[in-house]
Amino acid sequence: MQLALIEDDLILSDTINDILSDENFDIFPFFSFDSGCNFLFENHVDVIILDINLPDGNGFALARLLRSLNIGTPILFLTSEKSAQSVALGFESGGDDYLKKPFEPTELVARIKNLIRRTFLPQRSPFIAINETLFFDPIKESVIDDCGKRIALHTKELETLKLLLTKKGQIVTYDEFLATLWGYGNDLGLDALRAHIKNLRKALPTLEIETIRSMGYRLA
Repeated sequence: MQLALIEDDLILSDTINDILSDENFDIFPFFSFDSGCNFLFENHVDVIILDINLPDGNGFALARLLRSLNIGTPILFLTSEKSAQSVALGFESGGDDYLKKPFEPTELVARIKNLIRRTFLPQRSPFIAINETLFFDPIKESVIDDCGKRIALHTKELETLKLLLTKKGQIVTYDEFLATLWGYGNDLGLDALRAHIKNLRKALPTLEIETIRSMGYRLA
């Protein structure tokens, strides 16, 4: 079983790692919001152990982000906060269990095993990968990066991207672009298409759009 541990206290992280390694769990430790976010967006684990107070973000916010992306991996919150309000916020943000610091190693192990037993089918993101850092949300028809941030595109740029994505790795001809973007018989010419491709490359710098001379464009 693989677990992601997002805890900025290095000593506590090492302690948890030792405890769970003895139980034959594979641990992926992270010490910040961003590093944990990047990993979880691209990888599946069986349980997420998540501290609430992180140096560059909030554990509740990270949980809400994961749930908004339809990532249903069980989340166990770790916190030194004692208030009932904090516990309620943990569950409202998408957490499955809540363990207060300090805790007994046996209780940590028992709670993790319980979460694994309750997990029947792993849920994965429904997004379409554009490349390693960009994803297309077919429901909201928008582009998001690998930390869940949505990137605004104008309508024609979005339509251009969708056409490239549907034929990823293949050449999309000039005629196909013109017919899709403006309809047959609308003679806006190639300058307008080139402008949209230029804007798309600027908005999404990691996007690899190849120019195929005298033919069209291809999404690598």
